[in-house]
Amino acid sequence: MSTYEEISENLTAQVYELEALQSVYPKELVIGDHGVLAHINEFIKNPMNEVPQKLEYSIEISLNDGSIELLISLSSNYPKEKPEIYARSSFLNRSQQLLLNQSLNDILKQQKENEPCIYMLISWLQDNGENYLTESNKNKDKKLNNKNKNKEHEKPTNFSRYWIYSHHIYSKFKRKKVIDLAQENCLTGFCLAGKPGVICLEGALEDCVYCWQKIKSMNWQKILLQLEEREEDCENIDEMRKFSNFQEISFNSSGRHNDMGQLLKYLMEHTLQYAFKELFGISGKSTQL
Repeated sequence: MSTYEEISENLTAQVYELEALQSVYPKELVIGDHGVLAHINEFIKNPMNEVPQKLEYSIEISLNDGSIELLISLSSNYPKEKPEIYARSSFLNRSQQLLLNQSLNDILKQQKENEPCIYMLISWLQDNGENYLTESNKNKDKKLNNKNKNKEHEKPTNFSRYWIYSHHIYSKFKRKKVIDLAQENCLTGFCLAGKPGVICLEGALEDCVYCWQKIKSMNWQKILLQLEEREEDCENIDEMRKFSNFQEISFNSSGRHNDMGQLLKYLMEHTLQYAFKELFGISGKSTQL
């Protein structure tokens, strides 16, 4: 476990790196929570204070065919441990965004330990991001050409609703990523931020599977797929949905804890109260849609 002195050294390196990036990208860099940055500066002056939350920020990288946003989340052990990163763009299709993030993580693994690496990742994106945007545009053209042909031969799709339980969901980085994943893959539902955390995803089965794989690959204290509902050969997915969109919700009671009574009421409003028992450990029979 890191000592207060080591954490202070790590946070000092984070602040220096952030300030250097702000000087180069004054408009493109957005800090997630300035309160966290203030807490970090306080801790550096007095390391006996409570260890701050993760420093999170994003940088918009402009390219010829669009732009890519790099989301960054730094634990108190960075740069001794690797950062959490995620690249996203409305100009990227799902497959190219997945490939881009895989490449970024491969680059990250090759970096020397104990060295700040955010500027290096930005430079790599500036040099290579255009390739992923170009491939996305090519695939977009192909899809447009085949759209009408495929529409005539569409088959019924499997519908699914995933109920995911997490010990807590505080990180703005993760919350943003969950919302983006759901919206990019036409999933509806909600993300309950706070403690405990709950994510409900509903839509095509393959999209739920894909998003769950991406979500659980993040660094969580505890996260479980608590319940999966499924309807096979569904003629109309939209008719199966209980939600019209995907949104973040919270029911704060004390501190960061959620009011479970308010959550149950929310589920009842969507005729999903049965999931409350499944999520919080009370045994029950498998639910049919």
